[in-house]
Amino acid sequence: MLSLVARYKEENQFARNRLQTGSQLFKTSVGVVEAALIGHGNTILISHGSGGGYDMGLWLAHLIGGQSQYIAPSRFGYLRSPLPPKPTPETQADTYAALLDTLNVNSVIIIGLSAGGASALQFALRHSGRCHGLVMLSAVSRPVPPLSPILRAIYPFMLKSDFVPWLFYSTAPHTVFQANGVSRALLAQIKLEREKIRLLDELYQTTFPSTLRREGMINDMQQLTILPSYPIEHITVPTLVVHAVNDPIIPFESGEFSAHTIPNAQFLRLADGGHFVCVTHREETMPIVQKFLSRYGVQN
Repeated sequence: MLSLVARYKEENQFARNRLQTGSQLFKTSVGVVEAALIGHGNTILISHGSGGGYDMGLWLAHLIGGQSQYIAPSRFGYLRSPLPPKPTPETQADTYAALLDTLNVNSVIIIGLSAGGASALQFALRHSGRCHGLVMLSAVSRPVPPLSPILRAIYPFMLKSDFVPWLFYSTAPHTVFQANGVSRALLAQIKLEREKIRLLDELYQTTFPSTLRREGMINDMQQLTILPSYPIEHITVPTLVVHAVNDPIIPFESGEFSAHTIPNAQFLRLADGGHFVCVTHREETMPIVQKFLSRYGVQN
């Protein structure tokens, strides 16, 4: 047990040091925004998923690759991006635009990953002149089912500990993957593919330590359960939607709604893979994402 605690302390400190040195704080017209920038070429902004931060954006950037410049901000309440008085997806989209002003970037393709889909949609709606493409990866566009009253009550307290989620993942990582819709059969298959297991593990690392992401996760839970109906039929930019039918985190209905409501949206529908379909089925998903980014990307 002592060796386990020592390992936890070491990994926790390493993660905190990595997070401090991997990003910058940018002063924008609406406040401070944490973000990381990598690469050169077509400019892509990544709106990360729940539990993440700029590091989850960088993880996705490395997964996609290509000749692009990636802008990976931390959304409200995640890591060093503060939670404003009105932390809605609309306000988050406006903050993206303010960050682009600070970076002297005219326009981007925006990628919404999971819970980051709401502010990505709002960016395409509110700042259409600065958005020349939208990618929705297992991304929300409809209200998500609320937690049960018991879970809703204990959820904030669960997030006060880094050790509990670390211990759970360290001792039973496959349980975490299965809870995100990666079936036992699929997991048994990809266990033989070391690169996919590595990518899944690196994805988990972008949610640790959880206490540094607590405010953002609680805000996501509050915002996404009351998500209003966005007029996404007015989105005019090229759009790609990728979603698995068996996604237990962001229900498939969100992907269907985006694909069928946004005019001329391209829809990649997968039967398996759950919420991590971009990793479990990367041979199918990534070439299509890369082709879309290459086709509609613009250098600033």
